[in-house]
Amino acid sequence: MFEEIQQRYNIPLRDVPAIGDSLRDLTAAARVGAQPMLVLTGKGQKTRDAGGLPAGTQVFSDLSEAVRAIIGGTA
Repeated sequence: MFEEIQQRYNIPLRDVPAIGDSLRDLTAAARVGAQPMLVLTGKGQKTRDAGGLPAGTQVFSDLSEAVRAIIGGTA
């Protein structure tokens, strides 16, 4: 989906925040240069415990914490 967004709108996704709770979400984000952000809700805790997160993945307790980091410029 990330690749389709890049192609359809002709925009790079480099460093664009991409929030997810699964390794698949985070890997897809990293593949296009987006900033993978793991939330520990949903499947997130199991994802973190399993390991193998893409380099530079930021981890947040929930969606609101991730959004605050993005808005506050600390992500």
